[in-house]
Amino acid sequence: MDLSDEEIEHMEDEGLVGDEEEPACPYLQFPMGSRARGRCARLRTIPIGEHVGIDWELLSTLGEIERARQIVGLDTPWSRLFELAMEDSYPELTVEFCSTFTYAPHPTDYVEDPYFPVHEVTFRLAGQQFEMSVREFAVHTGSYDDGQADAYQFLEGHFQGSIWEILAKRPPPLKIPCTDTCTM
Repeated sequence: MDLSDEEIEHMEDEGLVGDEEEPACPYLQFPMGSRARGRCARLRTIPIGEHVGIDWELLSTLGEIERARQIVGLDTPWSRLFELAMEDSYPELTVEFCSTFTYAPHPTDYVEDPYFPVHEVTFRLAGQQFEMSVREFAVHTGSYDDGQADAYQFLEGHFQGSIWEILAKRPPPLKIPCTDTCTM
């Protein structure tokens, strides 16, 4: 069962969650009663699945590689996402990121002030706080390159109701195994 942030906050207020043993990993230590602590506690109980990607060798054997490339493309956000899915990951950093990620979209009439930017994306990673625009986040994560990020639809805020909002509200279906250097 996946609880909303509001349900977790209510449970914390009632003393039903939030008093879990402090994780040994400093990246997973959050203030008592904080939203990040509740998210972290929830994420640490969810099982991690196997990496999911595209088996290009199997597609080649089946003679379907060209068809798959027409769908996914060669250097697209989708192809980079599938490649990234097969890379090694650090469970503690994943949980820290997912526990602290927030997305607050600008109103449609928002005009950027270069001297006082209002960041849409915030998160903590390896103990360091980050704030940036959706565009900056997309480029930093490798989802888009600068040219793609400058495309009309990207800048016009067509991400509302998209993956960015889903990321901010629901954790991925993960079970975080402990590593040798940091235990949860």
